[in-house]
Amino acid sequence: MDRFRERFDVRHYTPIPYLLDALLESYQDWGGTANLPRIAIVDFRDVPTWSEFELLKTAFTDAGVPTEICDPRDLVFEGGRLTANGVHVDLVYRRVLINDIVARPDECRALMDAYRAGAVCMANSLRCKMAHKKAFFAVLTDDRYKHLFAADDLAAIAPHVPWTRVVRDTGTTRDGQPIDLPEYLRRHRETFVLKPNDEYGGTGVTLGWETGEGAWDQAIARALSESDRGWIAQERIAIRRETFPICERDGIVERDMLVDFAPYLFRGRVAGFLTRLSASGLANVTSGGGQVPAFIVSRRNP
Repeated sequence: MDRFRERFDVRHYTPIPYLLDALLESYQDWGGTANLPRIAIVDFRDVPTWSEFELLKTAFTDAGVPTEICDPRDLVFEGGRLTANGVHVDLVYRRVLINDIVARPDECRALMDAYRAGAVCMANSLRCKMAHKKAFFAVLTDDRYKHLFAADDLAAIAPHVPWTRVVRDTGTTRDGQPIDLPEYLRRHRETFVLKPNDEYGGTGVTLGWETGEGAWDQAIARALSESDRGWIAQERIAIRRETFPICERDGIVERDMLVDFAPYLFRGRVAGFLTRLSASGLANVTSGGGQVPAFIVSRRNP
């Protein structure tokens, strides 16, 4: 290890300072006037990420920014002011999912009333939901919508966004040629994945290349029957795999793992990396994946 450090510089980014800067900049853009706005990190108390919120609160507070953690049910909106744990809040760092807000409106009423009234800056705003909808990729890759994008946009979309369609019993196009979508999916099972339009954590995902023909046909039938809910079919892309040492009861073994490498971006700035490993085709932690630290390694100048 000492020889390695002599030859290379190793950097480990923490995204917390970038996150705090992005929150404060968003507050200023919103029109906030408090010199040090009080932040409320808001989510339901039983979420598994609550310990993360405690780390953020400590970091934000140490940086001089007063911060509270609260359940949406602990918020009160009265007299044009939103309070959390009895203190006034200027900026909400919303971690409660929009799906949960919709499903539990009474419990989130104070938060939403304050948001509608413009009484508090909320990041992320509800407008971010568009990027969470997987059908968004169908808009990007469907020939019918090319006129909505500039040439530079189309040049960026083509190599980076996999071919995607909302699953319906209808025709569409592929490489400019008309196809019957359900039949096309049946014939190309090993090159497609089916996903619900609005889910997370790998819920409902069916990987054609890991699914038998009968189960794949059932997945297509379900997607067609639940068109109101919305399902998408997306082309398989090559995913990087590497061998990693794994600790097991009988010792350390090497295992071929899928590598999911995603940068944290706050207001256009790279602020670290989320790296997940999985032995299966799904990298979600809730679906059996695991998270590992990521480092930037560069050769030192002689």
